[in-house]
Amino acid sequence: MRCLKAEKLTEKLCIALYNMSDINNFLSKNWTIVVWFVAAVFAAGGIYSEFASLKNQVNVLEERLGKKIEIINELESRVIQLEKDIEYEKGYLQGKKEGS
Repeated sequence: MRCLKAEKLTEKLCIALYNMSDINNFLSKNWTIVVWFVAAVFAAGGIYSEFASLKNQVNVLEERLGKKIEIINELESRVIQLEKDIEYEKGYLQGKKEGS
């Protein structure tokens, strides 16, 4: 580790510069690892983005499904009421017929 006294570098800075040269040396010898790491980071970002998009789509579908379920429940209650009215009318007409 060489530090120039004229520049008055602190020992920590010298160590940092020495470590930087080690890092540069490592990167120049193992550039494929760096490429794979960068590719993995981008792939992870893409996967996260896709899951976020799917989550948004699921939320929209749940909202739409909730609205449809409400409409079906309303229609079902109307059908039940109509069936009750029809049965009442049948009974009324049958009772009127028998009473006459």
